[in-house]
Amino acid sequence: MENNAFRGVVHSGCFTDERNLALVVSHPHPDNDHGGGPGPVGNWREPYDTEAYASLVDSGFDPEDADFDPEDSGFDPGDATYEVREFRNVAVCTEGVWSLEELPGSGTIDTLFRLGTHGYGALLSYGGSAWFAAIRADGAGRWEGLDYAGLPAGLVDTRACFSGADIVLAGSRSFEPDAPSEVGLLVRGEGVMRWTHSLGQVPGRVLALDSRLGEDGTRVLYAGGRSLWMYSGDQWRDVHPYLGSEVVFLRCFPSGEVIAGTARGDVIAGTAEGCRVLGRVGRIHTAERWGGELYVADSERVYRWDGSGFERCATPLVAAAGNWPDVGRLSSGGGRLWLAGSHVVASSADGRTWTAHPVR
Repeated sequence: MENNAFRGVVHSGCFTDERNLALVVSHPHPDNDHGGGPGPVGNWREPYDTEAYASLVDSGFDPEDADFDPEDSGFDPGDATYEVREFRNVAVCTEGVWSLEELPGSGTIDTLFRLGTHGYGALLSYGGSAWFAAIRADGAGRWEGLDYAGLPAGLVDTRACFSGADIVLAGSRSFEPDAPSEVGLLVRGEGVMRWTHSLGQVPGRVLALDSRLGEDGTRVLYAGGRSLWMYSGDQWRDVHPYLGSEVVFLRCFPSGEVIAGTARGDVIAGTAEGCRVLGRVGRIHTAERWGGELYVADSERVYRWDGSGFERCATPLVAAAGNWPDVGRLSSGGGRLWLAGSHVVASSADGRTWTAHPVR
């Protein structure tokens, strides 16, 4: 497996097929190429070296205490943790040719979203809150940073998601768990994503948010926190109020179906008509419908729902070095199910056997 493993940390991607895809990859230590870029793409062809990569990681490193100077080759190697964990680069493969693209500004890429044939959108966060968007409009590899403009004053702890080419943003006016959250739609303007109108309030802080354009062209939108809310008919309504733990992950689909994950590991599935708890695994951070089946993943494993419970899937993972998941995001494309692992990108044509795809 290590001969096929990608040297950097991958946390998500957009997949058309194995010759056309984009991956969110780690920023490396400045003095080494084991992080996945920036640097010559040719360096990625070497086998992943567990010991060399682990030597970059100091699990006790606190970036707030660091005296970081990228020009100083003698700074504490603990700085590597901060650098490797910063997802600021997107590796793009177009017709089998790789390029590495650094996004503008500061912040960590939380979301990568396909916009058209060669376009991508990314959402970046800073300090845990939604910060700004970056758009790659065409195949030229240029990213434009777009600040959020016109937001109501005083919003904190913001969350954002793409909804087609638009962005939905939610934020509270207080850090109190019971403080209501304002939700609004941001539309691209001249150099900004501008708040155009409010989508109302939900009665609590929003910890997860997801949206898709529905099969009938309407907007499918869910928010989660101490409850699970759906936006419908210009208002929010509670579709699953009896939670034992807060919703921390959401994935919705054009059909209107939603998959939610709670902090204690409950997996919830349903529609506007109602939801139910399917079972409990670890705290999930990704879900995908593919081949008529549901797949979810926590930090260590991928699971398939078999109609009565969750079955563990055998997957080609390489253990992560440091404090991040072995398993990244699940996605679909080209008739295959894709998995971004800590040091590997793999796909499956049946959900059971996997092919690793080296980044070349």
